[in-house]
Amino acid sequence: MKIARRRVEPIKETQMVSLADIAFLIIFFFMLTSTFMRDKLSVILPQLSVTSKTESAITVIMDREARIYLNGHPVGSAGALKTELRGLLAGRTTPRELEVRLRCDKRLTFRDYRNVYEAISHAGGIIAIMHDVKK
Repeated sequence: MKIARRRVEPIKETQMVSLADIAFLIIFFFMLTSTFMRDKLSVILPQLSVTSKTESAITVIMDREARIYLNGHPVGSAGALKTELRGLLAGRTTPRELEVRLRCDKRLTFRDYRNVYEAISHAGGIIAIMHDVKK
């Protein structure tokens, strides 16, 4: 008795989806398990002999009672802040020069500092919200 054998045809296409899944998992595994190199060399940088121009950052601070301070000096209201900021920002063109650093007490709500936020924006400043880094 003769048994009929089926011909096995070779696979004509490769399943790329499963190959991509495996490659992704391998990359993900190595990213999670590898340790990142840290700088092992300590370099002593040279001191600058000529005094350079100090950065003139504009800082707006709001304390717990929502009082507004511009570069350490009290300002009466958000409208007065807007007027003073327009004068300080006049002639500045680069985004770095237009940066206004805003520091608010963490107990203030958005409603408390919204007017100050808008005054900085309307005066032409780019707002950089400052916060303390937790260690």
